[in-house]
Amino acid sequence: MKAAGISNPGLIRDNNEDCFFIQQEKGLMIVADGMGGHASGEEASKLAVHTVINHLGDYLDQPEEKIRAAITAANDTILAQAESNPALAGMGTTFTLVAVLPDALVIGHIGDSMAFLIDSEGILPLTSDHSVSGQLLAMGKITKAEATCHPQRHVLTRALGIDAKADIEIKRQPWRDGQKLLLCSDGLTDVISLLDIYQVVEGSGNLEKKLDRLLSLVLEKGAPDNVTIILAQL
Repeated sequence: MKAAGISNPGLIRDNNEDCFFIQQEKGLMIVADGMGGHASGEEASKLAVHTVINHLGDYLDQPEEKIRAAITAANDTILAQAESNPALAGMGTTFTLVAVLPDALVIGHIGDSMAFLIDSEGILPLTSDHSVSGQLLAMGKITKAEATCHPQRHVLTRALGIDAKADIEIKRQPWRDGQKLLLCSDGLTDVISLLDIYQVVEGSGNLEKKLDRLLSLVLEKGAPDNVTIILAQL
């Protein structure tokens, strides 16, 4: 596996509350999108990533259980930090982790950041959208078009730092050589269509050039939010 990542504050915000991590030798990738404003959002996403890395260790055996435990520890840490420091009250973060194992991808996810598996056959979402609009769409109460402009599309129903018990989504997905894996914050998917993402990822160029192209497309459309992207060749 080869992977690369990129993060940018965008054109509206003066800080970047996103955080990402790549460990190629272990096949581990993480994207976290902090919330709570300025220092608290940045603190939440970094704290989540660092806590999970420190807790995860060797996850080749029982990966689902170990990934869930590590993300749970991150939730506990964020809540404890927010309680001890009033300036950080209300902070939280999305969290999307993918571990590439020999026989499968194991995904740990909460929030509205996304992971996709991409090949010549199309683009497959690996994660759910834990926002109000995402949940309404999943229940069939609104259409995809309505979800993109729903007034509560950025209101999260799940995230780290919200509840004492985080409702973490754990999933296992087969993969094969030649596929691409993309993780991103909603600063990408809110601005660029899945078709545009697919065409860039399946187009020419190395990983870094594809990441630069995706970021350029977001910036060309105003980049109203922080944007973070990891792209891996499996």
